Amino acid sequence: MQRMEKMKRKDSELFKPLVVTAEKYLRAYCDGKQANDEKAKIALRVLSLYRQILKVEKEREQIKSEWQKLIAGVAELKKITAGKAKKKSKLKR
Repeated sequence: MQRMEKMKRKDSELFKPLVVTAEKYLRAYCDGKQANDEKAKIALRVLSLYRQILKVEKEREQIKSEWQKLIAGVAELKKITAGKAKKKSKLKR
């Protein structure tokens, strides 16, 4: 399973080469070396989408972390409850 996760890359990693190209174009555009407004608009859209991807990935990680804490809490609660039930049954005998 871990091997599968290593092979699965994040969207932000896959998107990064396009982001680098967009950043270079926008720098050149702002410096006056490029003048194509349509390409500049597309580059801005690429960067905007990249920011959204990063935000979603961060939220996913936070949700995953909270889920793991919840599962650990439930497992601990089960242990405590099971321990109390065993003690009560031993006392009744």
